[in-house]
Amino acid sequence: MKRAHRLYLAAAAAAVLATSTGCSDAGGGTDGPIKVGAINGITGQFQTPEVPQAVKAVFDEVNAAGGVNGRKIEFISKDDAMNPQRSTEAALDLIESEGVVAFVGSSSAVDCGLNRATYSSNEIVSIPAVGVDPACFTSPNIAPVNPGPFKLLTAMLYYASETLKHDKVCLEYVTLPGSGGGIESAIKEWQDITGKSLALKDTAVGTGDPTPYLVKAKSAGCQAVLYNGPVGPWFAQAKTQGMQDVDFIVGANSYTDANAKVIPAGMKAYAGTEWQPYTDETLPGNDRWSKVVGGHNVQKTAFSQGAVMAADVFVQVLKTIKGDITRESVTQAFKNMQPVKYPLVGTPWVFGPGNAHNPIQGSRFVKAVDGKWQVLPEDFIVPAKK
Repeated sequence: MKRAHRLYLAAAAAAVLATSTGCSDAGGGTDGPIKVGAINGITGQFQTPEVPQAVKAVFDEVNAAGGVNGRKIEFISKDDAMNPQRSTEAALDLIESEGVVAFVGSSSAVDCGLNRATYSSNEIVSIPAVGVDPACFTSPNIAPVNPGPFKLLTAMLYYASETLKHDKVCLEYVTLPGSGGGIESAIKEWQDITGKSLALKDTAVGTGDPTPYLVKAKSAGCQAVLYNGPVGPWFAQAKTQGMQDVDFIVGANSYTDANAKVIPAGMKAYAGTEWQPYTDETLPGNDRWSKVVGGHNVQKTAFSQGAVMAADVFVQVLKTIKGDITRESVTQAFKNMQPVKYPLVGTPWVFGPGNAHNPIQGSRFVKAVDGKWQVLPEDFIVPAKK
């Protein structure tokens, strides 16, 4: 991703659930286009315009090759502008008025929390390109193609303690509304796997002057510090504090070209990525992604990687359906599917019949070197007991 301000945003409204009604048509007929929906952030605070563009690019390629079973895919993306009312209205409109058979490539910060009940009651599946809040990973009818911020946090902690071999691992995090439970679960998972504990935990870090937090970390003797706030001021002050010997590890939201440029020389900064690092197009899976987005003038970002993957796995499962492609048959196909190995991620992706879905785990890591992100030689780091 290239916009430095893209922090993972939790659902803006904690418990606004859409009132669900029955489908007006069974979710698509047996002829005509296969309608597929998505809810994306095009305007508002969380903007991902490249995501629906990349999803459409994949579907355009499929359509140009004859479609699926002779039927073209019609992709309908709606912008919710991170507005709860618009998000719930968009989901209902796509289901009831448009008759979509599935949601593919959504990238809204509020969609999962607001619409999870609507998806379940209408028995429709959603495969987000970018899962953001905890509801994206704890719902029976939603399965994102990214690890999400909390599985990523577990991988980052694991990288600090097991790969970098640090005994004093510290966490200084900005906790966004609704994400506190996810952070605690990620920490506990790391503790259960490694048997280790944090030397310092502060989940109430502000986004103003970073000095007090860095002084606290220095006093605690932190060897590695995980951090998820604004990058520039943090590293400038860390250098002032003489913390050049500390390994700072930031999340996928900070993996941007702009952030690499503002990290001072001599500071050690790593970033965890959710897919193969997009800044190296020679990595497995990036050739497919680069060809799709490059051929359709779509911005090359980590989020567009998720978009291509979501569309690709959807088409792959769609082609396994024998008979009519309807909402019912699509949902059944995803609930009964076999795992799909996709080179952009560290573990196979599968939807399946469970009540929660977080199939993608692990992270690759990059390091800031001379104003650019350098891909480190380790493959995906997937936390596991040894």
